[in-house]
Amino acid sequence: MKANTTFLQNVKQSTTAKPSSELELLWQRIEKHTKRNANFDTKKQGLFTQFKEQVEPHEQYQAQMIAQQVIHLSQFIPRKSLTVEQRSELVDWINADLDYLSNHPFTGDLDMAAISHTFRSQLDKHNQAAVNEIPASELNMFRAMLQQDFPGLELTDEQLKEITLDPKLLYQHLDEQGLGDNAEHEPNSTDEAFNAGDAYSDDEDWDDFFDQYEHFDRDEIKQQKTNSKLEKLFKSSQLNKMYKRLASKLHPDKEPDPAKKAEKHQLMQQLGEARKAKDGFTLLQLYITHFDDDVDFDEETKANLVPLLQNKIAELNALHRRQKQGNDEHTLVWRKFNGRSKAQIKENFANHIAALNNECDEIAERLGYCTTVKLLKEELNDRILDKRHMPASFQAALESMFNF
Repeated sequence: MKANTTFLQNVKQSTTAKPSSELELLWQRIEKHTKRNANFDTKKQGLFTQFKEQVEPHEQYQAQMIAQQVIHLSQFIPRKSLTVEQRSELVDWINADLDYLSNHPFTGDLDMAAISHTFRSQLDKHNQAAVNEIPASELNMFRAMLQQDFPGLELTDEQLKEITLDPKLLYQHLDEQGLGDNAEHEPNSTDEAFNAGDAYSDDEDWDDFFDQYEHFDRDEIKQQKTNSKLEKLFKSSQLNKMYKRLASKLHPDKEPDPAKKAEKHQLMQQLGEARKAKDGFTLLQLYITHFDDDVDFDEETKANLVPLLQNKIAELNALHRRQKQGNDEHTLVWRKFNGRSKAQIKENFANHIAALNNECDEIAERLGYCTTVKLLKEELNDRILDKRHMPASFQAALESMFNF
């Protein structure tokens, strides 16, 4: 780049020559980072499109098979011959499947409400039968316990059974009999008034709390100072005049042509967002595009541009981190299947599809043979033994199946 040209003339040329100033170096870095982020999005979108075509149908089929398993297993919940441990294992198994389906992003058009309702109705059926079999002696013991905590509370056997199924009904009965939280507090209460000073001096946890609060407070103040500084830099330089010229030229109300009016509306939005974010790079790009004059910035404006462009680079780097670390569907697929080559990605897809198909085959086999309580009990006993010897969390199971 020629030393006697202005900064805007140099960036208009879009050459790859060695930058002759800090501003030109920052400008090149912004262009490079912008291109990097755009390329990353393109690659991620391409991989996601491949996933939708090649893998998602298998994901949806697996979800359908798990849903069938939930419905099939739910019918065994009320069976009386199951032990407490076996029924607990069965309910945990179904709940794990439901949690997986509820949190999985590629289950297709499954009616989760209907599937969950099937499970809940069978569980409620078992609970109702169990409550109906509670002996009178246990109901009387339950009544005595409640009356000890709530003197004067009167409940029938049927009401006690209802509370066993839905504990929240207890509060309703307490309110109806004037024994709830709305009852007047005893006037001779011996509760001591809370002394904030004593708590502050005696509890060391308060120190940790205030340390954390001050930490967040300092971060917020630091960000506010940064924003305030950038705002002052923006306003106190030629950038503000350039913004006003652009706003005047791009204002859609001054454009009679409907097509151009819509285009200017979008440009005006872009300009407004750049102004709000103190994005000097986007402002200068718009100016170069819509004005032919070469502004020779004064030293103050050049000095003010440096932190504005540095801030733009920081924002682009933060965006790139979000591109790789987000929890949206595209990023989840990218993290799971991306490879160094097309062959590696193809292998990642194939391995995952094989794992899905194997699980579906296992479920289909289970649905075919596990049709009686006796056979189900054998399956449950095996799961109980496996859990005793190899305890594994549901999260670990999810990660092994599909790292979501």
